Amino acid sequence: MSRWWGEGLRVGLAPDRVELAYRRGWGREPEPIQVDCQRQAGQPLWQAAIAALDGALTELGGESGLSGGAAVVLSNHLVRYQVMAWQSEINGARELEQLARLQFERVFGDATSSWTLRCSEGGWGQTSLACAVDTALLGALSDCMSKHGLRLASLQPLLMAAYNGFRRSLPRNAALAIVEPGRLCLGLLADGCWVEVVSRRAQADAAEAVEQELATLAPETVPERVDVLLVGAGASWPEAATRPTRLLAPGVAGISSLALGGVA
Repeated sequence: MSRWWGEGLRVGLAPDRVELAYRRGWGREPEPIQVDCQRQAGQPLWQAAIAALDGALTELGGESGLSGGAAVVLSNHLVRYQVMAWQSEINGARELEQLARLQFERVFGDATSSWTLRCSEGGWGQTSLACAVDTALLGALSDCMSKHGLRLASLQPLLMAAYNGFRRSLPRNAALAIVEPGRLCLGLLADGCWVEVVSRRAQADAAEAVEQELATLAPETVPERVDVLLVGAGASWPEAATRPTRLLAPGVAGISSLALGGVA
């Protein structure tokens, strides 16, 4: 079972679905729920999922009441990432976040003005990983939780939730491929530090997309093996992939839960 961090409710939020894992008391297995949703034309990518979450929480609350904290994992569809190079002149989290915003602006333009940024600081001389989420999504999520008497105790992008769950089993030089329906997120680590993160659309060709990304790197920097995490029904990986593959913590039919951060 996944790490629960003391929270009875775990939520996975993706554009096409909401996953909930609710534990009714200590020592009991979580009860998984999935609610599919359909985004309407012109809607923000997350809006249908928030509406589906509202309905699911109403149903849960009507059955037994809800209280306490909820831990939420955001699909990589809803998050942008940038690897920040080490700079000795940066002093503290505030300056690092300011630098991250400049880097996001160079890549994504004016859209970044409506994003909230957070940075995961590395150690001395190491890179940092920055992520950006639509600020309106965060507000809508917080309002939804408050409406149902819940506290947003934890919020993590899927990449970070999965990495934190599997970091002890990953090699120091790793290629971590997180495959969701319609999306590939590939994180590369060298000597345990992030060197690149690519998040892109991918349908049934996730393995091919990984090879395309790895082909842009110097051969000596590419790990021999790809560690693959399949998250959500419809995520797939070919049995006869070009590169050696290790599937991480396969759940039912090899698929892991977004609500549990990909950690079975």
